[in-house]
Amino acid sequence: MINVNEFLGMTTDKASVKPPLIPVNSEGYPAQIMNDGVDLKPFKYKTGERAGTDGYRMTVKWELTEEEIRAKLKSQSRAPITTQSIMINFLEGGALAPENTGLRNLRDAVNQNQNGKPWQPAMLIGQTARIFIGHRIDDKGEEQEEVQRVTKL
Repeated sequence: MINVNEFLGMTTDKASVKPPLIPVNSEGYPAQIMNDGVDLKPFKYKTGERAGTDGYRMTVKWELTEEEIRAKLKSQSRAPITTQSIMINFLEGGALAPENTGLRNLRDAVNQNQNGKPWQPAMLIGQTARIFIGHRIDDKGEEQEEVQRVTKL
């Protein structure tokens, strides 16, 4: 374990670098939602008809489970972890809205989208699916990876 005081006194002459991206793979990657892998954060819409209103983003943290890609990423000093962002809609009273496309797709992929069966987001933890990675250019001009879609294994 690293001691905080030791960390504050550490010296390095190496620049921090961006880790390599998880490669795009048309077949996707088997992955599992991590134990700390489901989170919800509020944000304000900046543009469009909802500008200035509150929105919510659920982040799902996936760990790739296929040994070949895990070994490749580890050899590049990269953890086999990526995140998925899903916008979440709520009804006026705070209940989860039934119209949540990204959440519906995720729930379908992990067999948790049945009418009449109680469900809560914590049930996603530990679930497995096939994730498909894409690359995009962010607003800073840097290439980023993103989970573009999720399907059943």
